[in-house]
Amino acid sequence: MMQAATATLPAQRPMQRKRYKPDLLVYVTVAFLWVSVWRFQDLWPIIGKIQVPILLEILLCAILATSFSGPRSLKWVRSRVFAIPFLLLLLMIAGVPESLWPGKSVTFITKDFGPSILLMVGVTTSLRNADDINWIAFAHLVGATIYSTYIYLFIPVGSGGRLGSLVYYDANDFALLVVSSIPFAIYFLRPVVPAWKRFFALFSLVLFVEMVLKSGSRGGFIAFVLLMTYVVIAFRAIPARLRLSAVAVALLFMTVFGSAAYWAMMKTILHPKDDYNMKEETGRKFIWKRGIVYMITHPVLGVGADTFEQAEGTLSPVARAYAAEHRGIKWSTAHNSYVLVGAEMGAGGMVLFVTMIATTFNHLLRIKEDPDDPYVTAEDAAFAQTLIASLIGFCVAGFFVSASYFSFLYALIGLAVAEDSLRRRRRASGGSSPPLKRKLPARRTQVSAAQAPATHWAPG
Repeated sequence: MMQAATATLPAQRPMQRKRYKPDLLVYVTVAFLWVSVWRFQDLWPIIGKIQVPILLEILLCAILATSFSGPRSLKWVRSRVFAIPFLLLLLMIAGVPESLWPGKSVTFITKDFGPSILLMVGVTTSLRNADDINWIAFAHLVGATIYSTYIYLFIPVGSGGRLGSLVYYDANDFALLVVSSIPFAIYFLRPVVPAWKRFFALFSLVLFVEMVLKSGSRGGFIAFVLLMTYVVIAFRAIPARLRLSAVAVALLFMTVFGSAAYWAMMKTILHPKDDYNMKEETGRKFIWKRGIVYMITHPVLGVGADTFEQAEGTLSPVARAYAAEHRGIKWSTAHNSYVLVGAEMGAGGMVLFVTMIATTFNHLLRIKEDPDDPYVTAEDAAFAQTLIASLIGFCVAGFFVSASYFSFLYALIGLAVAEDSLRRRRRASGGSSPPLKRKLPARRTQVSAAQAPATHWAPG
């Protein structure tokens, strides 16, 4: 018998991807993120005067009330991380009667922490697929770039070599947010991202490094160095040569454009014993010690939400000693996110807060690209690494500022839970529809000419 001739047939053409269009809930969530994290209403007061933040809060609640179905059903949200912020909220509410200033605690819960929880819920439940996640991540990068551009153009550097009177945030808070946003810029530098987004991300990256310099924040500098170390070692979402180049450019930029005053300030990190924070009674070392004492003496419910300053002015032995001498003392915040939670919500609050962050890291570390797992794509792994890097920046810089209740942290948690929920939905639908997997290169299939016409497309 003659051997049948073979014909080389091209692989099946991939289906053309539909153009992504976010729906109303995604739009409202992004707008709420911009006013909650990047405070657009403070940059342009007209936004606040017409009550846009409150209107967005009401609108987001109304849309969410009718959206918990299909891919947005709460049955996909099974992460313990998602529940912990609500436990913190309940702990705050329970502590109101024993608060040093009940009225202030109630105001903080309703106007600050409550909206942060709402933002987390909006981010978690509004994201139906990877396109939604990418869209809101890029929207965050846009918000960070707009805020940083405003600071660059309109806020001068003071005589001390750092930014002075900022908009809403102080220089240390701003450094924390900027450093924590750098991973989002790196995420959109990946070769698979459209060119215009990569150019925007590169601009944002350079701008963020400049803002770290202008902030003059030592905590921000330490967070930046550790973040860059993580990027070089573990951020495998982009090729090694590209990430090494990006880090080298960032460090070179800091070296060249950092002022003498900036580097003189950073050198004090090497001599902590000589720093005023380690010597004076109002320095951070002694504030942290007093904060731990507040937690020990109020272990169950703490001194009350947003009342650390009241504790400094009324409970601390320094305040009492100054009062006996008819001297005033600054009512300082904790300057440490972990001490702040422990003092204001007791030992249980600190345990919950640390558990929330640790569990988020654990969830993200499990999202790795694995050829044997068709439900985790290269994009999933890249975004998980982005969130890990961002949380590293937040946790390190947060050791030096009171950022426990920042909306940005709860937006990060929402994104982490959304990514976890997306994989869970893929696995649940795996039996009836093919899982999402990174695009493989086309291959040619050898088939018999007698078996298939020349126009047949073989599966790729």
